[in-house]
Amino acid sequence: MRDLRIALDIHGVIDVKPIMFYAMTKKWAEDGCDIHILTGQPWKDAVGLLDHHNITYHHHYSIVDYHRAQSDCNMSEDEDGWWMPEEDWNKSKGVYCEEHKIDICFDNELAYADFMPDTCMFVFIQPESFRGFAGLY
Repeated sequence: MRDLRIALDIHGVIDVKPIMFYAMTKKWAEDGCDIHILTGQPWKDAVGLLDHHNITYHHHYSIVDYHRAQSDCNMSEDEDGWWMPEEDWNKSKGVYCEEHKIDICFDNELAYADFMPDTCMFVFIQPESFRGFAGLY
């Protein structure tokens, strides 16, 4: 049996309870899980939060970095950031999860759920749902 592959979004998930995710990712890694960090930001802008909170991970994926590196990139940049067709953006994490055989993905954007492979459980996180984690940081 292969190790469990877990994907975590940064914004709206890890950044809401970084101490809790520090403990969870550390434990998951100790148990042999393969942890993937997903973000819409350029990686250079996102990695600081993970490093600051000592979040354990093995792989990372940035939607912006991935699409900018493609020769057929359909993105543009303005003063508010990078833009591309919404459906293409929303499919990106699902494609990543399929290609990397992710078993479970935690994200705060329900728009990604429709594009997840059937083999990946999508866990929809809402900041208010963390209230149920009484005593967890």
